[in-house]
Amino acid sequence: MNTERIEKDDGRLDLSQYMAEVIDELKEDRRYPAVHTYTSTLHSFAKFSCGAMPVNDVFTPGRLKAYEDWLLQRRLSWNTISTYMRTLQAVYNRLSPPGTPEHNAKLFDDVYTKVKSQTKRALTEEQMGRLMHTGLAVPCKELQRAQAYFLLMFLLRGMPFIDLAHLRKRDMRDGRIVYRRHKTGKQISLRIPREALPLLKEFKDKDDTSLYLFPILNDAPEGEDALYGYYQKALRNFNKMLEALAKRLLPGIKISSYTARHTWATLAYHLGMPVGIICQALGHSSVRVTETYLKPFENEKVDKANRKLISTIGKHEGGNGIFLIPYRT
Repeated sequence: MNTERIEKDDGRLDLSQYMAEVIDELKEDRRYPAVHTYTSTLHSFAKFSCGAMPVNDVFTPGRLKAYEDWLLQRRLSWNTISTYMRTLQAVYNRLSPPGTPEHNAKLFDDVYTKVKSQTKRALTEEQMGRLMHTGLAVPCKELQRAQAYFLLMFLLRGMPFIDLAHLRKRDMRDGRIVYRRHKTGKQISLRIPREALPLLKEFKDKDDTSLYLFPILNDAPEGEDALYGYYQKALRNFNKMLEALAKRLLPGIKISSYTARHTWATLAYHLGMPVGIICQALGHSSVRVTETYLKPFENEKVDKANRKLISTIGKHEGGNGIFLIPYRT
């Protein structure tokens, strides 16, 4: 990207022009989830603006707040709003890097850039057990495959669906799966638990000519852009199948491709696994990301500890655990 031209012309530079260059860079780096996010953000802001978008007009507190209000009027979730705002913030930081004289560190203070924790994403131990040990009453290969993929994602330390879909046969060897996370590029090496072996045997790709471990992306067109588009279609279908699966096995409970990962992290946390180990297992870029997953359950864990503490004190000297409060007049 021509940074000298940007430094000279950033006042006249249109946001769509600049973001198109950023998106091209992301495509070259094969960062297709980021390409999708940046493209969605650009399309959304373009609908809001209805015209030219000079960066000096876009990156003002008033303009950003007006965009947030516009998104709220369309009843978008806070997490979606945050995604758009954080993407614009990343673009702004490219144009005016932190620490430079023109950078305004408080520009995004009045708009939402946090991530609201989704406490309902994780299943309980009982609910996860029901999915793991209950077969479908009506044989349906597509639903069975969705159930198998969901269980494998949980058993393989909360593996994201995008990583499961892109696993290659060569990634599985000597009882381990070794792969790189699509989102961070971090290498993950995990031992295959014995509970996963029957699922791998039954649902792995039987086509000897396919490179993939599972038949999720076999029919994808050539080209990285087309492959990512095909993956998005597979993800939508997977979530549709999970919704149907939940209706059969977990009535009233919503599950999605995120649920297996959040459930693994949450149950590991409640078992007392250190956050640093959970972070390493999930392949997060930092412990702070893992803490975002687990933050909704901190109070619950402390409440349990408090209950245990009170129960212990209540049983001192042969007591029955009931505190007697004397009546005073």
